[in-house]
Amino acid sequence: MWILSYGRVQFLDRHHLFIKFGSVNGRVTRSTDQNLAFFAVYNMETTEIVSLYQNSSEELYSLFEHYYDHFHANPQNSLHEKFISSNPNSVHALDQLRTIKSKASSPSQFVKKMMASLPYTCQSQSPSPYFDLSIFRYDEKLFSAIDRHRHCTEHPIKFISVRQPNVVKFKIKPGSDSGASDSRGKRISSLFHPFFPLALSIQQTNMQPTVVNVHFRR
Repeated sequence: MWILSYGRVQFLDRHHLFIKFGSVNGRVTRSTDQNLAFFAVYNMETTEIVSLYQNSSEELYSLFEHYYDHFHANPQNSLHEKFISSNPNSVHALDQLRTIKSKASSPSQFVKKMMASLPYTCQSQSPSPYFDLSIFRYDEKLFSAIDRHRHCTEHPIKFISVRQPNVVKFKIKPGSDSGASDSRGKRISSLFHPFFPLALSIQQTNMQPTVVNVHFRR
């Protein structure tokens, strides 16, 4: 018998909520890639469930791929919004997504992995031009416009010019400068200014002080 509870909720528009339901065990272990989960579109006016999807649903993934901006609370009427790369508005972002999909071990596991981050939290995507995939290429496993914790690396993260594929424009080295090479158990998150060449990287390690680095491009 499955015992489901809702995990996260977001507004799709003024009438509809996008709700994630998961098992109690899945919420505790946070193994969201492997556990069964469901997504519901709920109409607040009619109090009806409009649609219900499992987290392995190809139909839901197709909607996510083609209507990504509807799943994300992008800033409205912002001068910086044009720098946010998404599948519908950037051929570079779409190509990158499909490349990741082609390298996945199985289609169903890829879909589950992509759905694990839904629903997105409000204001979780940086509009910084450094994340614009038509300007720079970078390893999204290490850094991304989506604000979430990632595995820390001791190697500098390279931002490579799209127009000059072999030219490294700049590097960011998160974490401590103490010279320690063991990155196990370390998680990194970042916060980029919307338009100034300024960023913070925050490294968190179990039983260790938090390391905050300030990065500024001259």
